[in-house]
Amino acid sequence: MSDLSSTSGQPALKQQLGVNPDVLMPLLWLAATVAIALPSINGGVFDAMSTDDAMRLVEVRDWIGGQGWFDLFQHRLDPPGASMHWSRVVDVPLAALILLLRPMIGTHGAETVTLFLWPLLLFAVALMLVAAIARQMSNSVTNSQITAVVLAVLSAPALIHFRPGAIDHHNAQICLLLALVLLTSQIEQSAVKAALGGLVASLSLAIGIEMLPAIAAIGLAVFGLFIWRGASVSRQVGAFGAALAASSLLLAPALLPLPSLALPVCDAFGGPVLLLVAGGGISLMIMAGIDRYHSTLRLRLATGAASAIALVSAFLSLFAGCIASPYAQLDPLVTSFWVDKVVESMSLATMLQLAPQKVLGFYGFPLMTMGFASAALMQSNPPGRFRWILGIMTLAALIGLSVWEMRGAAAASMVAAPIFAASLAILWPTLAPGRNLVLLALAVSPASFAALGLSAKPLIDLIFKPQMTIAERDASTCQTVSDVASMTQLPKGRVMAPIDLGPAILVDTDHAVFAAPYHRNNDGNVAMLKLMLAPLPTARQILSDRRVDYVVTCSAAPEQDLVKLAPDGLAARLGRGETPDFLELLDLDPRHRLSVWRVRR
Repeated sequence: MSDLSSTSGQPALKQQLGVNPDVLMPLLWLAATVAIALPSINGGVFDAMSTDDAMRLVEVRDWIGGQGWFDLFQHRLDPPGASMHWSRVVDVPLAALILLLRPMIGTHGAETVTLFLWPLLLFAVALMLVAAIARQMSNSVTNSQITAVVLAVLSAPALIHFRPGAIDHHNAQICLLLALVLLTSQIEQSAVKAALGGLVASLSLAIGIEMLPAIAAIGLAVFGLFIWRGASVSRQVGAFGAALAASSLLLAPALLPLPSLALPVCDAFGGPVLLLVAGGGISLMIMAGIDRYHSTLRLRLATGAASAIALVSAFLSLFAGCIASPYAQLDPLVTSFWVDKVVESMSLATMLQLAPQKVLGFYGFPLMTMGFASAALMQSNPPGRFRWILGIMTLAALIGLSVWEMRGAAAASMVAAPIFAASLAILWPTLAPGRNLVLLALAVSPASFAALGLSAKPLIDLIFKPQMTIAERDASTCQTVSDVASMTQLPKGRVMAPIDLGPAILVDTDHAVFAAPYHRNNDGNVAMLKLMLAPLPTARQILSDRRVDYVVTCSAAPEQDLVKLAPDGLAARLGRGETPDFLELLDLDPRHRLSVWRVRR
């Protein structure tokens, strides 16, 4: 029987639902893709890109244009260049699609199709994986698969990562995490799937370390399974560990120059992550090998404790600095003017202060799923318990991550979709045969939680009285490709522009920029902020020292915090319509969204 579908009970289910389930799930995907694609069709897929999507496209173009595989610098960012913390893994399929389509429809057409096709293909993969996990956890109840797909389609926090234009890496990581959950949930039955799980975990971390807490939780669940079951799973656990270690050790030199592996790179795939992943995989191999010769619970506990102590000690001795926050090295100016206002990097505490009405949409469904999954675990028989423990631990890690940074909520809602559907099928089997399971999913979906929170906003505002607003993209902000289109008229130069505008300028023009929303670009971001806060003599000196050609502000949405902090600074003066003698105002944008000045030499 396939992992992705089940035919048991299909005729009865078809009669009750009024449509064949094998047709319904593709229809759900089609309806969802049309819904999330409509804004891109109307407004243009290039304008639908986020700042990260735009930077990814810039990197893919540079690689296609001849930039080296191991050269992970963006040379037009904070010239002569700033190091990026992304790998080339996602660049490969994007570049392949563009190169495949370019001879037929040209470069622009190839990029347009790729921006539409890639995220929607990944969305289809995600829905298939969600259905497969629900099938695995519910003992092949077909209706639970449909319910899981409905919940995933209504997973509001995650859908933004599958819209046309979403090519950064978050959607690929969500798909790989779902694949990892599916494969490891079957680890007791198949060493091959265990090995594939180890490979998927390494590949996800090679793309980025955002899912590290969830992958660590899954690894801990596998470790606990080995301690619990011993010899009956030692071969499978050994295969998982071997694949995890081997794939990570192969991916590292394939993606990174060898000297970089010794550096304390804590925000991306590198020496510290490789030590944990390869070391953890090798430890599982050794423990499984010992257990196959002499299998006792006491010995497994002893070898497990020794391996954990050795691994943690090695990590702390070599890379103790990685325990600090990835934003610890940022200038306080950058933290206050950028990091603290980015939704995906906000903590739960900050979200409660700034936008409490959104908390329910991010946390309600995953937390509810944790409760239902725990109840299903207590009712499950021994052979099925590991699947529930695995799901609960993965979900707990993602919820914990989203308490620190909201970016974890998207993966949490997608992982929760099949777990919730399966738990309902286990706890209330009488619901499974008919439409009730699907109708209940509609009522308690992530979208329903989000709508409930937003509808309660007037009451919440009265209770919490939020003092600030979060920095969200709306019609007044300047960060899209069409916003900077007028700058293509200018000779190539070096641009001081708002942080969120940097990637759009890079993707649509030949200019270099100093500021962009990346924590490794601390120098360029500080330079831009200090320029905008500086009095005129200091501003003139900064422009001269940095050899800046153009200064850009968003006249449609001026940065009021800069004006408040420095009423006589450059930003405040430009906002009042003053033009210093070292700048020349250019009439470029007929919509008057951007204001552009040429620096006088």
